[in-house]
Amino acid sequence: MSGPAPSGPRGNTPGPGAGLSPEEIREVRRRSDKMIGIMLFIIGIFATVVNMTVVTADGIAQQAALAFEQYQIGEYVRPEGLEALGLVGIILHPLNYAIWLYVALKRWQAKKFGGWCAIVGAVIALLLSLTILMIGLMAHPEMIAWVEQGAPMPTPTPTP
Repeated sequence: MSGPAPSGPRGNTPGPGAGLSPEEIREVRRRSDKMIGIMLFIIGIFATVVNMTVVTADGIAQQAALAFEQYQIGEYVRPEGLEALGLVGIILHPLNYAIWLYVALKRWQAKKFGGWCAIVGAVIALLLSLTILMIGLMAHPEMIAWVEQGAPMPTPTPTP
């Protein structure tokens, strides 16, 4: 009788080396971080364009008019200064993207991890969009009064 069957492509003989060194593992992780970061920044380009269209003066007005209609707050009237608020959003979104892309590129150039910069930029862009939309909605005294009343939901109409 013979011993146990050899396992693996070389049988029971040891492999060619001891594996990757810590520096090689770090380099593989840096390359993976860079690849994932680049993919996130590519997605971020499209998200930036979408966010820019949402926070334009017309986009804010559409969202506010929809909220007024849905929650039966009253007649929507476009407030003063909405164009300036939209302009702020249009400027800040690409600026946010550019800053975090620059930070990531500098970190990758210094052989540091930088993929997290895309995630931080995305979170800031989300907060920026929400802030601009809330400022645009709160420019209406009717909306403020509705919120002060506890944001009551409209009563649904019975279906026959």
